[in-house]
Formats: sequence, C-alpha cells, structure tokens
Amino acid sequence: MLKIGNEVSFENEIGDVFSGVLTEVLSDAYDDVILKNGEVEYWSKKTKKYVPVREKHEDSVFFEIKTSTGVEYVSAKEFS
Repeated sequence: MLKIGNEVSFENEIGDVFSGVLTEVLSDAYDDVILKNGEVEYWSKKTKKYVPVREKHEDSVFFEIKTSTGVEYVSAKEFS
C-alpha cells in the first residue's frame, strides 16, 4: 500500500529500476490531492470532502520520490 514516507521501487522508461522514499503526491488536474489508505483522493469543492480521483484523471497523478541521486517524479504505472 502506498503511503507517504514508505520506501518504494520504480522503473523508468528505459527499464532502469530505482528505489527511494515517497514524499508527496501531486496532480495536474486537481489542486489538493492526498494519499488515503493507498488511494489518491482529491478535495471536492462540491461535496466538501476528499473523494477518489476519477479514472479519466488517473494519468494526471504523479508521485515525488526522493532517491539517492535526487528527486524523481513517477506515475503509478512506473511502480515495480
């Protein structure tokens, strides 16, 4: 389960595997996103609560990973 502060592994576009600490979740489609029980949720102004990210916007979500070589930004598809 994904959680801020957890050690994660990911694979880049050319197949190299890296590991690091998950530090933040971000989105191009939503202003305020969080990780709750391993799921990405966004603040809904309409319902005034956090709700799961819609499937059509899942590609807009990315994760900030702090590695030994710096900071990487990865999508959910890149986790190994």
